[in-house]
Amino acid sequence: MRYAFLLIVSLLASAAPVWGHSSLLRTEPKDGAVLQQAPNEIRLWFSAPIKVALSTVQIRDARGKEVDGRDLRADEKEPALVRLSLASGLGPGTYKVSWTAVAQDMHAGKGSFSFRVGP
Repeated sequence: MRYAFLLIVSLLASAAPVWGHSSLLRTEPKDGAVLQQAPNEIRLWFSAPIKVALSTVQIRDARGKEVDGRDLRADEKEPALVRLSLASGLGPGTYKVSWTAVAQDMHAGKGSFSFRVGP
């Protein structure tokens, strides 16, 4: 019985630092989405609020030109959601969204996804 108790305590202690991390849960548009028209903004939902001032999200076209509004912000009603506007008049093509998110515990995560506008 004592061995089982020690095992459970050690497992919980080793998992505790992960609880503060924030991971990406979903995006709008979704990875690989094909849209008829360009969205006005990109939305990313994390498992917990992130430090927006220390985080980055960039949207680039196929040539590598940044096409976002550089206005990353947390949603007022949903703190684990961040928004980033897109430049107006985006044409057909593939767009890559790259992100680095700093969690409240200062651990950073990063990733990317893409979507396409047009047929």
